[in-house]
Amino acid sequence: MIPASSPLVKSNANLYPNGQGSDIKTPFYGVAFYPYTAPGIDPIFAVTGGRETIICRPLPGKQKGAEILQWFRDEDQYAGLNSCVWSRDLETGEPLVCVAGTSPKVKVINVKTGQLVQTLIGHGNEIEDLAVSPSSPSILASASMDHSIRIWSLDSNHQSNPCNVICAGEGHKEGVLTIAFHHTGRYLVSGGMDCIINLWALPELPSKNAGSDKTTILHYPHFSTMAIHSDYVDCIRFFDDLILSKSAQEGKIVLWKIDGFSSGKPFPNPETAPTSHDFRETKSAFGEGYQRLLQFEAPQTELFYMRFGFFDSPGMHPVLSIGNTNSKVYFWDLKRFEVYNPNGDVPFRLPIKRGRRPPGIQRETSIASTTSSSIVPGSNDGQSAIPAASPAAAARKYDISDPFNVIEAHSSIVVPKVSFAARQIAWSVGGEWMVVVGDNGVIALFGRELINR
Repeated sequence: MIPASSPLVKSNANLYPNGQGSDIKTPFYGVAFYPYTAPGIDPIFAVTGGRETIICRPLPGKQKGAEILQWFRDEDQYAGLNSCVWSRDLETGEPLVCVAGTSPKVKVINVKTGQLVQTLIGHGNEIEDLAVSPSSPSILASASMDHSIRIWSLDSNHQSNPCNVICAGEGHKEGVLTIAFHHTGRYLVSGGMDCIINLWALPELPSKNAGSDKTTILHYPHFSTMAIHSDYVDCIRFFDDLILSKSAQEGKIVLWKIDGFSSGKPFPNPETAPTSHDFRETKSAFGEGYQRLLQFEAPQTELFYMRFGFFDSPGMHPVLSIGNTNSKVYFWDLKRFEVYNPNGDVPFRLPIKRGRRPPGIQRETSIASTTSSSIVPGSNDGQSAIPAASPAAAARKYDISDPFNVIEAHSSIVVPKVSFAARQIAWSVGGEWMVVVGDNGVIALFGRELINR
């Protein structure tokens, strides 16, 4: 069990049982909360880096810290794990964690049994990111330095050929660093070392060819641009039909939208995707181009492979967060831009969810035991975890009159007693917990009461 602290901040050396590996401080690059339980019920999270994948649960009630439920060490001493996502077995419902890194393989582990249940082979170079479709826990995407994205089916019926779709060809000219699914599961965005962002229109998954030798190849994305960022694109997420993206060296996060793109419109014909004969900087099957909406100032985040966190849950304020190279975490409450601009001058409407749940998210009571961790769920009345701003601060922090203005953080918090670069942030389903992981083996766990100070 991890010793209690507030917040939990422990290095890899302190986590090894019986002092093993006490001279190692593995950098952690990936963290993810299990998404298939209701808010407040067993907020289990996975952390990965080096050869290690650790499954933890925040301690209940007034106890501080977290307990380790499972610990997996990759047999490959050069594994270099950087990404982890959750899935679950379609037949048994048992939780699965998928991990990847410098090896061109994705490994799928049953968290309850501790068994390696599947190894996905096909990429020709290291893997930089993983994503599971909101429409089905069995649909997994992987982004690789081989310039491609592969979409896999984890359904046991498709094990003979689990690769459903390959997005390659004219999409990325260099390694793909980041991917994210749209909430419908029909679109996927990607960013890479070529500074390009692509939007791929996917077939219904798993496709009719799942499990056969007929893998679907997507040669062209329906939208492509290299105008948003000037360096490696290392983190991207959908915010409903809007997009959040970040590039190394820029020190900011951009919120933008694709002109004419709406998931409510008929799904685009594959033949409408722009081809390589279109030489524009921005190519789109949906309209003229894109619109930059907001930019968020994130100082000291210029290192490559620093990923923001995004909390977006029905009925609650969406919160954007990112850690920097000096143990500090910044927060923005995106709903505040509407609250502090009530006169209709908001250039867009934030897609605040009102109880919609992606079809693949089927809530269960617990994944680790029959007893929940008794976490008191966070407020679900639309309130934010970030303190309200004073009128003077609001005028400064919520000005959205210029889309090229870089907006400073609404709030921030420093991880005490340790110096590290934050690599990734994850939020629990209900926003009660936030985990920051990074260099020097740091895992920092914050409860809502600490974030809300």
